[in-house]
Amino acid sequence: MLIEWWRRLMRAFRRSELENGLDEEIEFHIERQIEKNLRLGLHPEEARRRAMLRFGGIERTRESTRDELRLPVLDDLSRDLRYGLRSLIRAPGFAVVSILTLGLGIGAATAVFSVAYGVLVRPLPYPESDRIMSLQQVDKSVRQTNVSEANFRDWQAQSRSYSAMAMIAPQGYVSVAGKVEPSRSWVTAVSREFFDVMQVRPVVGRGFVAEEQVVNGRPAVIVSDAYWKQYLGGTTDFSNQTLTIGNHVYHVVGVMPPGFDYPNQTAIWGSTELNEPRPSRTAHNFRALARLADHATVESAKAELSRISRALKAQYRDQIWMDDGMVVPLQQEVTARARSPLLVLMVASGLLLVIACANVFNLQLVRAGARRRELAVRLAIGASRGRVARQLLAESAVLCISGGVLGVLLTYWGIRTLLSLQPSGLPQTVDVSVNGVVLAFAVGVSATNALILGVATAYQSSGRDLRASLVEGTRTVAGGAAQKRVRDALVVMQVALTLILLTGAGLLTRSFLTLLAVDPGYRIDRALVIDLELPYPRDGATAAQQTRFRDELMNQLRRLPGVTGVGGINDFPLGGTWYANGQFIEMTRPDELTSWDDYRKLKPEDLKQRAALAGFRVASEDYFQVMGIPLIRGRLFQPTDGPDAPHVAVISQALAKLKWPNQDPIGRFIQFGNMDGDLRAFRIVGIVGDVREISLERAPEPLFYGSARQRSGAATSFSIVVGGTDAAAANLAAQQMVRQLDPQLPVVVRTFQEKVDRTLSGRRFSLTLIGVFGSAALILATMGLYGVISYVVAQRTREIGIRIALGASARSLVSVVVGRGATLALVGIAIGLAAALTLTRLLEGLLFGVTAADPIALASVIGLIASAVIVASYLPARRALRVAPIITLRSD
Repeated sequence: MLIEWWRRLMRAFRRSELENGLDEEIEFHIERQIEKNLRLGLHPEEARRRAMLRFGGIERTRESTRDELRLPVLDDLSRDLRYGLRSLIRAPGFAVVSILTLGLGIGAATAVFSVAYGVLVRPLPYPESDRIMSLQQVDKSVRQTNVSEANFRDWQAQSRSYSAMAMIAPQGYVSVAGKVEPSRSWVTAVSREFFDVMQVRPVVGRGFVAEEQVVNGRPAVIVSDAYWKQYLGGTTDFSNQTLTIGNHVYHVVGVMPPGFDYPNQTAIWGSTELNEPRPSRTAHNFRALARLADHATVESAKAELSRISRALKAQYRDQIWMDDGMVVPLQQEVTARARSPLLVLMVASGLLLVIACANVFNLQLVRAGARRRELAVRLAIGASRGRVARQLLAESAVLCISGGVLGVLLTYWGIRTLLSLQPSGLPQTVDVSVNGVVLAFAVGVSATNALILGVATAYQSSGRDLRASLVEGTRTVAGGAAQKRVRDALVVMQVALTLILLTGAGLLTRSFLTLLAVDPGYRIDRALVIDLELPYPRDGATAAQQTRFRDELMNQLRRLPGVTGVGGINDFPLGGTWYANGQFIEMTRPDELTSWDDYRKLKPEDLKQRAALAGFRVASEDYFQVMGIPLIRGRLFQPTDGPDAPHVAVISQALAKLKWPNQDPIGRFIQFGNMDGDLRAFRIVGIVGDVREISLERAPEPLFYGSARQRSGAATSFSIVVGGTDAAAANLAAQQMVRQLDPQLPVVVRTFQEKVDRTLSGRRFSLTLIGVFGSAALILATMGLYGVISYVVAQRTREIGIRIALGASARSLVSVVVGRGATLALVGIAIGLAAALTLTRLLEGLLFGVTAADPIALASVIGLIASAVIVASYLPARRALRVAPIITLRSD
C-alpha cells in the first residue's frame, strides 16, 4: 500500500512538474530547426515538416526524454522494498520473531519516553510557564521550607525581579456542603496576585474583586472545571450559588479552565486576604510563587532573593527562622519527585531496546549465513555488491518499520499501563500522550535501527569470498570467523546488559522487602480508616457538640460485629508529605504563659533554651491501644481527661530523647498553644513508642499528642481507626452511621492496607517497571544465547556424529557445548558486573536499607543468569544427541 501510494505520487509529480517543462523544451528545439530551414530557403510548411522528421516524432521524443529524466533511485528503492517484503514472507518464523522483538523494544522505549517527555520536558500548561518560580525559605540546616507571611511581604516589597508574587495556602481536603451534594474537596487559599503569576483567568464567571480580598470581606470562591460540572451541574448562573466550607458560606463567582488544578488536586480557590495577617516570622504556612519580570533571569532573581533574605536574618536574628532564600523553577519543583524514577526507567528501556536490536541482528546474521549461497549466486550472475547490500538494507528497513508500527501500538497500551500504576510524585497537570514528538521519537528509533542493522548485516554478508561461497555445500550454514566473533560479541553484550537491568531490579526488590520489614511503630493488620473533616469550632458549645459527635460515632462503630477497638487521631500516619509541626516551650509552672504578651516577654536566649520543635497531634484515649503503639512510661489518656480537666499530653520516645535526654519528662508542663490557639498548658503524663509518620523510609519524628476531648479545635480533621473489622461490611456501615448523624458531612473510608499501599506506590512503580524490563531482557538474552548455541551445534552436527560413532560419551559432548555457552556468559557477566556497579549508583536515591553493591542482590542475579545460560546451552546439545549418527554421516 505504501509503495503503491509512493509510485502514484511520483507519477503525479512527473506529470505536473516535468510535462510542462518537457513540452516547452521540445517546442523550443523544433522552432530553432524551423528557423534554420527557413534560412536555407525552404517553404514554411516544408521547413516544419523536415524539422518534425528530424526529431522523429514528438511522442517518441517525449518517451525517450522521460526515460532519461525518470528517478531510477526511487524505482530501485521500490523494487528493493518489495523484494525485502517477499523475502520476509518466505521466512515467517524469522519475520514474526524479529518484528515482535523490535516492537517490544521500541514500544517500551517510546512509552517511557512519552511519560518522561510529558513530565520532565513538556512545558506546564500555563502561559510562559518557564518564567514561573517557586520561592522558598532556607533555614540554618539548609532545609527548604514554606514561607511566613511577614517574610513574604518583605520579599514582595523589596524585590524588582518579579512582575507578580503570590502566596498559596493549601487547606487540604475540606468538607464542602450547602445546596450541593456534600463532598470532601481540596481547597486552596491564594493571594490576589496568584492569577497574575499563573496568567490564567476564569473562563466562566469572573475572578475576585476588591471587596472579596480584604479582611472580613465578602467570602467568594472560584471552582475547578471538574467540580463545576460534577457538583454544580455546569450552571452559568452564579447569582444564588453558594458553598458551605467550614463555618462560612462562600459565593461561587467563577470557573477555571479545564485541566487547571494548581496546586495539584485543587477543586476550590479562596482568598487569603479574608483572614487577619500573620506577623510571625517563625511560621512557615505559605507557599510562594512569582513570575519573572521581562528583564530578569533566573540567576539574577536568585541572587536578589538571597540578598534580601540574608538582610532580613541580620535584622531580626533569632526572631526569624530563615537564613537564606531559594528560587526554583516551578516545573522543576512540580516534577522533582518523579525525575529520578523516570530517568532510571529511560536508561532501563534504552538497555532493553539495545538488547532487542542485538537479538534481531544475531537472527539476521544466522539467516544471512543460511542465504550465503543465494547471495553468492546473485553476485556471480552480475549483481553488484552495492545492489545486494541495498536489498539487505531494504529488508532491514521493512523489519524495523513493521517493528516500529507495532511499537507505537504497544506505546498506547504502555502509557495506560504506566499511568494505571499511579506512581507517586507524577503531577496531574502534565499531558502524557502519543503526540508528534513521541511519534518522531519512534520514527527516529526505527530508522536508526534499520540503518544500523541493515549496514551491519550487509557488511557481514556481502564481504565474503565469492568462489568459496559457491563451492560450499548447501548443507553448511556456518559463516566465517568474523561472523562468529560478531555473534559471540552480541551474546556477551546481551548478557552484560541483562545483568545491569536485573541488578537494578534485584536492588529495588531488596530495598522494597527491607522497607516492608521496617517496624512502623504500630501493629495493626485488619483495620478501616474513616477520614472526617469538621468545621472549626467557633465557640465552646460547638466544640462540645463536635466532641459528642465523635464520641457517638466511635461508640456506634464499637458495636459492629468483629470490632476489637476504635480510636482516632487528627493526622493519621502515612498520610503523605503533610506534617503539622511547631515550636513548643517548656514552662516552670502551668500559669507562666497565659497570653500572647507573655510569649513576647520571653528573652531570645531563654526561648532558645526552653523551646523545641515537634509534631502536633490530638488523639482519643483508645487510639494507642487500637494502633498497637506501646506505652513506655506513665499513662495514656483516660475518660476523665475531659475539656474542663487539666490538659494532659503524651509524647513520643523520640521527643523525650530530643528534649530531655537524661531527665524524666513526666510531670513537666509545656505550652503548645501556637498550634491551635488554645493557651492552656499541657502536663506530660506518658511516653509512647515512636511511629513513622510521613512514610516508612523516614525516621520517626518527635511527636506530641494532646487529648482530642480537650483540644477539639485541633481535631477538625479526624481519622477514626476501626480495628479487627471486615473491611467491606464496616465500610458501608460506617458511611450509613455518618449520614445518620450528619447528612451534610462527607466521609472517606479506606482500609489500612490502602493507606500503606499509597505510601509504597512510588517504589512499587519503579520496581514493577524495572522488573518487567529485566525479565524481558533475560528472555531476549536467553533466546540470543540459545540461537548462537543452536547455530554452533548445527554447524558441528557432522562432527558430533563422528565423535559419537567413535565412542565419545554424551556427557563429554554436552559439556563441550554447555562450556561454550558458559564461556560467553562468564565474559558477559564480568563486563556487566563492572558496568552495573557504576550504573546502579543512579538508583541510590530509590534504595532503602541496601547499597548499590548489595552482595545478595548481585549473587541472586548472577545465579539467575547462570541458570538461564545452562538451560539455553543444554537444550540444543540434547537435541543434536538424539539424531542417530548414521543419519548424520549420510547427510553429506
